[in-house]
Amino acid sequence: MCSVAPCAFPGVACGAGAAPVLGVRPTMATTYAGGVPAAAWCGYGYDADIGASFRAMLGGIQSAALACWLPSPTDAHDDAPTTPVAVLPAPRSYGDDAVSINIKTPPPEKQPQQEQCGSEYDASIDATFRVMEADPAERPSPDYLSETQAGEMMMIDRATLVKSMHHFSRYYGLAPGALHRAVSYVDRFLSARKINGGERQLLLLGAAAVFAAAKYEDRKTTWRINADAVAAYAGCTRREALDAERELVAALGYRLSGPTAYTFVDHFLRHTQDREEEGSAAAVVKALAHHLASMALLDYRCVAFLPSAVAASAIVLARLVVLGYNSTTAPVARYAIEELSECMEAIYDLHENLQAWPGCEEMMEDWELTTQLIYSLPPPSMLMGMR
Repeated sequence: MCSVAPCAFPGVACGAGAAPVLGVRPTMATTYAGGVPAAAWCGYGYDADIGASFRAMLGGIQSAALACWLPSPTDAHDDAPTTPVAVLPAPRSYGDDAVSINIKTPPPEKQPQQEQCGSEYDASIDATFRVMEADPAERPSPDYLSETQAGEMMMIDRATLVKSMHHFSRYYGLAPGALHRAVSYVDRFLSARKINGGERQLLLLGAAAVFAAAKYEDRKTTWRINADAVAAYAGCTRREALDAERELVAALGYRLSGPTAYTFVDHFLRHTQDREEEGSAAAVVKALAHHLASMALLDYRCVAFLPSAVAASAIVLARLVVLGYNSTTAPVARYAIEELSECMEAIYDLHENLQAWPGCEEMMEDWELTTQLIYSLPPPSMLMGMR
Protein backbone atom coordinates (compact mmCIF):
# COMPACT_ATOMS: atom_id res chain seq x y z
CA MET A 1 0.00 0.00 0.00
CA CYS A 2 1.03 3.58 -0.47
CA SER A 3 0.14 6.87 1.12
CA VAL A 4 1.12 10.21 -0.39
CA ALA A 5 0.15 13.58 1.13
CA PRO A 6 -2.33 15.17 1.32
CA CYS A 7 -4.26 11.86 1.47
CA ALA A 8 -4.11 9.94 4.69
CA PHE A 9 -6.07 6.85 3.70
CA PRO A 10 -4.26 3.51 3.79
CA GLY A 11 -4.10 1.98 0.33
CA VAL A 12 -5.01 5.25 -1.40
CA ALA A 13 -2.55 7.77 -2.78
CA CYS A 14 -3.09 11.15 -4.42
CA GLY A 15 -2.58 11.75 -8.11
CA ALA A 16 -1.64 15.02 -9.81
CA GLY A 17 -28.88 40.59 14.82
CA ALA A 18 -31.25 40.20 17.78
CA ALA A 19 -32.97 36.89 18.30
CA PRO A 20 -36.65 36.81 17.32
CA VAL A 21 -39.08 37.09 20.21
CA LEU A 22 -42.35 35.25 20.34
CA GLY A 23 -45.00 38.00 20.44
CA VAL A 24 -48.29 37.99 22.34
CA ARG A 25 -51.38 38.10 20.21
CA PRO A 26 -52.89 41.61 20.51
CA THR A 27 -56.41 41.64 21.98
CA MET A 28 -58.96 44.11 23.24
CA ALA A 29 -60.05 43.55 26.85
CA THR A 30 -63.66 44.25 27.79
CA THR A 31 -64.06 42.89 31.30
CA TYR A 32 -65.12 45.01 34.25
CA ALA A 33 -62.05 44.84 36.44
CA GLY A 34 -59.38 43.23 34.30
CA GLY A 35 -58.61 46.35 32.33
CA VAL A 36 -56.29 46.23 29.33
CA PRO A 37 -53.13 44.15 29.48
CA ALA A 38 -49.92 46.11 29.07
CA ALA A 39 -49.07 44.42 25.78
CA ALA A 40 -52.63 44.30 24.47
CA TRP A 41 -52.02 46.84 21.71
CA CYS A 42 -48.40 46.01 20.90
CA GLY A 43 -47.97 45.27 17.26
CA TYR A 44 -50.81 47.56 16.13
CA GLY A 45 -48.91 50.80 16.40
CA TYR A 46 -49.96 51.70 19.98
CA ASP A 47 -47.49 52.20 22.79
CA ALA A 48 -47.62 49.61 25.59
CA ASP A 49 -47.76 52.45 28.13
CA ILE A 50 -51.15 53.92 27.19
CA GLY A 51 -52.72 56.76 29.13
CA ALA A 52 -54.70 56.29 32.30
CA SER A 53 -57.77 58.00 30.89
CA PHE A 54 -57.83 55.66 27.93
CA ARG A 55 -57.49 52.67 30.28
CA ALA A 56 -60.39 53.98 32.37
CA MET A 57 -62.54 54.43 29.30
CA LEU A 58 -61.89 50.86 28.12
CA GLY A 59 -62.31 49.44 31.63
CA GLY A 60 -65.72 51.03 31.97
CA ILE A 61 -67.25 49.31 28.95
CA GLN A 62 -69.99 47.05 30.29
CA SER A 63 -72.18 46.39 27.31
CA ALA A 64 -72.61 47.23 23.68
CA ALA A 65 -75.93 48.64 22.51
CA LEU A 66 -76.94 47.63 19.02
CA ALA A 67 -79.82 49.44 17.40
CA CYS A 68 -81.61 47.30 14.87
CA TRP A 69 -83.75 49.34 12.48
CA LEU A 70 -86.28 46.68 11.68
CA PRO A 71 -89.78 47.23 10.30
CA SER A 72 -92.37 47.13 13.06
CA PRO A 73 -96.12 47.60 13.26
CA THR A 74 -97.27 51.18 14.02
CA ASP A 75 -100.22 52.24 16.14
CA ALA A 76 -103.06 53.76 14.20
CA HIS A 77 -103.17 56.70 16.63
CA ASP A 78 -99.34 57.20 16.74
CA ASP A 79 -97.38 58.32 13.72
CA ALA A 80 -93.94 57.36 15.24
CA PRO A 81 -92.78 53.80 14.68
CA THR A 82 -91.55 51.67 17.53
CA THR A 83 -87.83 50.88 17.31
CA PRO A 84 -86.75 47.85 19.34
CA VAL A 85 -83.32 48.01 20.92
CA ALA A 86 -81.33 44.83 21.50
CA VAL A 87 -78.90 45.00 24.41
CA LEU A 88 -76.09 42.43 24.15
CA PRO A 89 -73.47 41.67 26.77
CA ALA A 90 -69.96 42.68 25.81
CA PRO A 91 -68.10 39.71 24.29
CA ARG A 92 -65.19 38.31 26.21
CA SER A 93 -61.87 38.86 24.54
CA TYR A 94 -59.12 36.28 24.14
CA GLY A 95 -57.02 38.46 26.39
CA ASP A 96 -59.45 38.50 29.29
CA ASP A 97 -58.04 35.35 30.83
CA ALA A 98 -54.41 34.49 31.37
CA VAL A 99 -53.38 32.43 28.38
CA SER A 100 -50.06 30.60 28.19
CA ILE A 101 -48.55 30.11 24.74
CA ASN A 102 -47.00 26.70 24.24
CA ILE A 103 -45.08 25.52 21.21
CA LYS A 104 -46.27 22.07 20.25
CA THR A 105 -43.49 19.52 20.40
CA PRO A 106 -43.73 15.75 20.07
CA PRO A 107 -44.03 14.12 23.48
CA PRO A 108 -40.76 12.52 24.56
CA GLU A 109 -42.34 9.11 24.67
CA LYS A 110 -43.34 9.35 20.99
CA GLN A 111 -39.90 10.17 19.60
CA PRO A 112 -38.56 6.63 19.96
CA GLN A 113 -41.70 5.41 18.23
CA GLN A 114 -41.00 7.72 15.27
CA GLU A 115 -37.45 6.44 15.06
CA GLN A 116 -38.81 2.92 15.18
CA CYS A 117 -41.19 3.72 12.31
CA GLY A 118 -38.25 5.04 10.27
CA SER A 119 -36.29 1.90 11.02
CA GLU A 120 -39.22 -0.29 9.98
CA TYR A 121 -39.58 1.68 6.74
CA ASP A 122 -35.86 1.28 6.08
CA ALA A 123 -36.10 -2.45 6.70
CA SER A 124 -39.08 -2.65 4.37
CA ILE A 125 -37.08 -1.08 1.52
CA ASP A 126 -34.22 -3.50 2.12
CA ALA A 127 -36.59 -6.48 2.12
CA THR A 128 -38.20 -5.28 -1.11
CA PHE A 129 -34.82 -4.97 -2.83
CA ARG A 130 -33.80 -8.44 -1.67
CA VAL A 131 -37.00 -9.99 -3.02
CA MET A 132 -36.68 -8.19 -6.36
CA GLU A 133 -33.06 -9.19 -6.93
CA ALA A 134 -33.84 -12.86 -6.27
CA ASP A 135 -36.88 -12.90 -8.57
CA PRO A 136 -36.17 -15.42 -11.38
CA ALA A 137 -37.75 -13.02 -13.87
CA GLU A 138 -35.11 -10.42 -12.91
CA ARG A 139 -32.13 -12.79 -12.89
CA PRO A 140 -29.91 -13.85 -15.81
CA SER A 141 -28.81 -17.45 -16.21
CA PRO A 142 -25.27 -18.04 -14.85
CA ASP A 143 -24.64 -20.50 -17.72
CA TYR A 144 -26.17 -18.67 -20.67
CA LEU A 145 -22.90 -18.60 -22.63
CA SER A 146 -22.78 -22.39 -22.78
CA GLU A 147 -26.52 -23.06 -22.86
CA THR A 148 -28.45 -20.31 -24.68
CA GLN A 149 -25.54 -19.10 -26.82
CA ALA A 150 -24.30 -22.66 -27.32
CA GLY A 151 -20.64 -21.74 -26.89
CA GLU A 152 -20.62 -19.28 -29.80
CA MET A 153 -19.98 -16.40 -27.42
CA MET A 154 -17.05 -16.52 -25.01
CA MET A 155 -16.27 -14.71 -21.77
CA ILE A 156 -13.82 -12.46 -23.61
CA ASP A 157 -16.56 -11.50 -26.10
CA ARG A 158 -18.87 -10.52 -23.28
CA ALA A 159 -16.12 -8.46 -21.59
CA THR A 160 -15.50 -6.67 -24.89
CA LEU A 161 -19.22 -5.89 -25.15
CA VAL A 162 -19.29 -4.46 -21.60
CA LYS A 163 -16.20 -2.39 -22.44
CA SER A 164 -17.97 -0.84 -25.45
CA MET A 165 -21.06 -0.14 -23.34
CA HIS A 166 -18.91 1.58 -20.71
CA HIS A 167 -17.29 3.74 -23.39
CA PHE A 168 -20.69 4.57 -24.92
CA SER A 169 -22.21 5.65 -21.58
CA ARG A 170 -19.15 7.70 -20.61
CA TYR A 171 -19.00 9.42 -23.99
CA TYR A 172 -22.53 10.80 -23.62
CA GLY A 173 -22.24 11.43 -19.86
CA LEU A 174 -25.20 9.22 -18.97
CA ALA A 175 -26.47 8.53 -15.44
CA PRO A 176 -23.90 6.69 -13.27
CA GLY A 177 -26.15 3.68 -12.64
CA ALA A 178 -27.06 3.26 -16.30
CA LEU A 179 -24.12 0.94 -17.09
CA HIS A 180 -25.05 -1.55 -14.35
CA ARG A 181 -28.68 -1.61 -15.45
CA ALA A 182 -27.71 -1.94 -19.13
CA VAL A 183 -25.39 -4.90 -18.46
CA SER A 184 -28.19 -6.54 -16.49
CA TYR A 185 -30.51 -6.07 -19.48
CA VAL A 186 -27.94 -7.62 -21.83
CA ASP A 187 -27.30 -10.64 -19.58
CA ARG A 188 -31.02 -11.29 -19.23
CA PHE A 189 -31.57 -10.90 -22.98
CA LEU A 190 -28.73 -13.28 -23.82
CA SER A 191 -30.14 -15.75 -21.28
CA ALA A 192 -33.46 -15.80 -23.14
CA ARG A 193 -32.49 -15.48 -26.81
CA LYS A 194 -29.61 -16.57 -28.97
CA ILE A 195 -27.81 -13.70 -30.61
CA ASN A 196 -27.34 -13.77 -34.38
CA GLY A 197 -25.41 -11.40 -36.58
CA GLY A 198 -22.02 -11.49 -34.94
CA GLU A 199 -20.14 -8.50 -33.55
CA ARG A 200 -22.34 -5.88 -35.19
CA GLN A 201 -25.47 -7.31 -33.62
CA LEU A 202 -23.79 -7.41 -30.21
CA LEU A 203 -22.75 -3.78 -30.57
CA LEU A 204 -26.33 -2.81 -31.44
CA LEU A 205 -27.67 -4.79 -28.49
CA GLY A 206 -25.25 -3.09 -26.08
CA ALA A 207 -26.04 0.40 -27.38
CA ALA A 208 -29.80 -0.22 -27.23
CA ALA A 209 -29.47 -1.54 -23.67
CA VAL A 210 -27.51 1.53 -22.57
CA PHE A 211 -30.09 3.81 -24.20
CA ALA A 212 -33.01 2.03 -22.50
CA ALA A 213 -31.28 1.88 -19.10
CA ALA A 214 -30.23 5.54 -19.23
CA LYS A 215 -33.80 6.61 -19.95
CA TYR A 216 -34.95 4.60 -16.95
CA GLU A 217 -32.30 6.15 -14.67
CA ASP A 218 -32.73 9.73 -15.89
CA ARG A 219 -35.68 11.10 -17.82
CA LYS A 220 -33.45 13.88 -19.20
CA THR A 221 -31.39 11.33 -21.13
CA THR A 222 -33.12 12.20 -24.40
CA TRP A 223 -31.61 15.70 -24.12
CA ARG A 224 -28.17 14.15 -24.61
CA ILE A 225 -28.78 11.08 -26.74
CA ASN A 226 -31.43 9.76 -29.10
CA ALA A 227 -32.00 6.88 -31.49
CA ASP A 228 -29.86 8.59 -34.13
CA ALA A 229 -26.85 8.53 -31.80
CA VAL A 230 -27.46 4.84 -31.07
CA ALA A 231 -27.65 4.13 -34.81
CA ALA A 232 -24.45 6.06 -35.51
CA TYR A 233 -22.58 4.21 -32.75
CA ALA A 234 -23.79 0.76 -33.83
CA GLY A 235 -23.45 1.44 -37.55
CA CYS A 236 -27.12 0.87 -38.39
CA THR A 237 -30.22 2.82 -39.31
CA ARG A 238 -32.49 4.65 -36.91
CA ARG A 239 -35.24 2.11 -37.58
CA GLU A 240 -32.92 -0.76 -36.68
CA ALA A 241 -31.92 0.97 -33.44
CA LEU A 242 -35.55 1.48 -32.42
CA ASP A 243 -36.44 -2.09 -33.35
CA ALA A 244 -33.52 -3.38 -31.28
CA GLU A 245 -34.72 -1.45 -28.23
CA ARG A 246 -38.27 -2.74 -28.65
CA GLU A 247 -37.04 -6.31 -29.00
CA LEU A 248 -34.88 -5.91 -25.90
CA VAL A 249 -37.61 -4.64 -23.55
CA ALA A 250 -40.07 -7.24 -24.92
CA ALA A 251 -37.59 -10.04 -24.20
CA LEU A 252 -37.25 -8.70 -20.64
CA GLY A 253 -41.02 -8.83 -20.19
CA TYR A 254 -40.94 -5.04 -19.69
CA ARG A 255 -39.45 -5.63 -16.24
CA LEU A 256 -36.79 -2.92 -16.11
CA SER A 257 -36.67 -1.84 -12.48
CA GLY A 258 -34.69 -4.55 -10.71
CA PRO A 259 -31.98 -3.34 -8.27
CA THR A 260 -28.37 -3.54 -9.41
CA ALA A 261 -25.04 -3.59 -7.58
CA TYR A 262 -24.93 0.19 -8.01
CA THR A 263 -28.32 0.42 -6.28
CA PHE A 264 -27.12 -1.71 -3.38
CA VAL A 265 -23.88 0.24 -2.85
CA ASP A 266 -25.96 3.39 -2.40
CA HIS A 267 -28.44 1.51 -0.23
CA PHE A 268 -25.87 -0.12 2.06
CA LEU A 269 -23.98 3.16 2.55
CA ARG A 270 -27.06 5.35 2.96
CA HIS A 271 -26.33 6.03 6.64
CA THR A 272 -22.94 7.58 5.85
CA GLN A 273 -24.32 10.32 3.59
CA ASP A 274 -24.03 12.98 6.29
CA ARG A 275 -20.27 12.29 6.48
CA GLU A 276 -19.63 12.13 2.74
CA GLU A 277 -17.98 15.51 2.33
CA GLU A 278 -15.67 15.85 -0.64
CA GLY A 279 -12.37 14.15 0.12
CA SER A 280 -13.62 12.48 3.30
CA ALA A 281 -12.97 8.82 4.02
CA ALA A 282 -16.69 8.00 3.68
CA ALA A 283 -16.84 9.65 0.24
CA VAL A 284 -13.74 7.78 -0.96
CA VAL A 285 -15.12 4.46 0.31
CA LYS A 286 -18.37 4.98 -1.58
CA ALA A 287 -16.66 6.07 -4.81
CA LEU A 288 -14.21 3.17 -4.67
CA ALA A 289 -16.99 0.68 -3.95
CA HIS A 290 -18.89 1.91 -7.02
CA HIS A 291 -15.72 1.57 -9.09
CA LEU A 292 -15.00 -1.98 -7.90
CA ALA A 293 -18.61 -3.02 -8.52
CA SER A 294 -18.36 -1.60 -12.05
CA MET A 295 -15.19 -3.58 -12.71
CA ALA A 296 -17.01 -6.74 -11.61
CA LEU A 297 -19.37 -6.21 -14.56
CA LEU A 298 -16.55 -7.29 -16.87
CA ASP A 299 -16.23 -10.75 -15.31
CA TYR A 300 -18.81 -13.26 -16.47
CA ARG A 301 -18.27 -15.25 -13.26
CA CYS A 302 -19.92 -12.42 -11.28
CA VAL A 303 -23.22 -12.99 -13.12
CA ALA A 304 -23.85 -15.88 -10.74
CA PHE A 305 -23.73 -13.58 -7.69
CA LEU A 306 -26.66 -11.53 -6.49
CA PRO A 307 -26.20 -7.77 -6.99
CA SER A 308 -26.28 -7.28 -3.22
CA ALA A 309 -23.38 -9.73 -2.81
CA VAL A 310 -21.34 -7.90 -5.46
CA ALA A 311 -22.05 -4.57 -3.74
CA ALA A 312 -21.14 -5.96 -0.29
CA SER A 313 -17.89 -7.40 -1.67
CA ALA A 314 -16.98 -4.07 -3.23
CA ILE A 315 -17.71 -2.25 0.04
CA VAL A 316 -15.56 -4.66 2.07
CA LEU A 317 -12.61 -4.19 -0.29
CA ALA A 318 -13.09 -0.42 -0.43
CA ARG A 319 -13.10 -0.17 3.36
CA LEU A 320 -10.05 -2.41 3.52
CA VAL A 321 -8.16 -0.10 1.16
CA VAL A 322 -9.28 3.20 2.67
CA LEU A 323 -9.78 2.46 6.36
CA GLY A 324 -7.52 -0.53 6.98
CA TYR A 325 -7.92 -4.04 8.31
CA ASN A 326 -9.99 -3.20 11.41
CA SER A 327 -12.83 -1.84 9.28
CA THR A 328 -13.72 -5.25 7.84
CA THR A 329 -14.60 -7.06 11.06
CA ALA A 330 -18.32 -6.13 10.89
CA PRO A 331 -20.46 -7.86 8.25
CA VAL A 332 -21.98 -5.82 5.44
CA ALA A 333 -25.73 -6.18 4.96
CA ARG A 334 -25.75 -9.42 6.94
CA TYR A 335 -23.17 -10.98 4.59
CA ALA A 336 -20.36 -12.82 6.34
CA ILE A 337 -16.89 -12.50 4.85
CA GLU A 338 -16.94 -16.21 3.94
CA GLU A 339 -20.03 -15.67 1.79
CA LEU A 340 -18.28 -12.95 -0.21
CA SER A 341 -14.94 -14.68 -0.71
CA GLU A 342 -15.59 -15.94 -4.27
CA CYS A 343 -16.81 -12.56 -5.51
CA MET A 344 -13.86 -10.74 -3.91
CA GLU A 345 -11.45 -13.25 -5.48
CA ALA A 346 -12.97 -12.46 -8.90
CA ILE A 347 -12.39 -8.74 -8.30
CA TYR A 348 -8.81 -9.53 -7.25
CA ASP A 349 -8.30 -11.50 -10.45
CA LEU A 350 -9.41 -8.53 -12.53
CA HIS A 351 -6.78 -6.32 -10.87
CA GLU A 352 -4.03 -8.90 -11.26
CA ASN A 353 -4.75 -9.34 -14.98
CA LEU A 354 -5.62 -5.85 -16.15
CA GLN A 355 -4.22 -6.37 -19.63
CA ALA A 356 -5.91 -9.73 -20.11
CA TRP A 357 -9.43 -8.48 -19.37
CA PRO A 358 -10.87 -6.05 -21.95
CA GLY A 359 -12.05 -2.87 -20.28
CA CYS A 360 -10.06 -3.19 -17.03
CA GLU A 361 -7.35 -0.72 -17.98
CA GLU A 362 -9.91 1.75 -19.30
CA MET A 363 -11.92 1.64 -16.06
CA MET A 364 -8.75 2.06 -13.97
CA GLU A 365 -7.71 5.08 -16.06
CA ASP A 366 -11.20 6.52 -15.74
CA TRP A 367 -11.03 6.15 -11.94
CA GLU A 368 -7.64 7.86 -11.69
CA LEU A 369 -8.67 10.66 -14.01
CA THR A 370 -11.95 11.29 -12.17
CA THR A 371 -10.75 11.05 -8.56
CA GLN A 372 -7.03 11.86 -8.92
CA LEU A 373 -6.38 8.86 -6.66
CA ILE A 374 -4.41 5.67 -7.11
CA TYR A 375 -5.24 2.60 -5.04
CA SER A 376 -3.90 -0.91 -4.63
CA LEU A 377 -5.73 -3.87 -3.14
CA PRO A 378 -4.12 -5.49 -0.10
CA PRO A 379 -2.48 -8.89 -0.51
CA PRO A 380 -4.90 -11.83 -0.79
CA SER A 381 -3.38 -13.31 2.37
CA MET A 382 -5.15 -10.55 4.31
CA LEU A 383 -8.48 -11.79 2.99
CA MET A 384 -7.58 -15.31 4.10
CA GLY A 385 -6.95 -14.01 7.61
CA MET A 386 -10.41 -12.37 7.70
CA ARG A 387 -12.27 -15.67 7.30
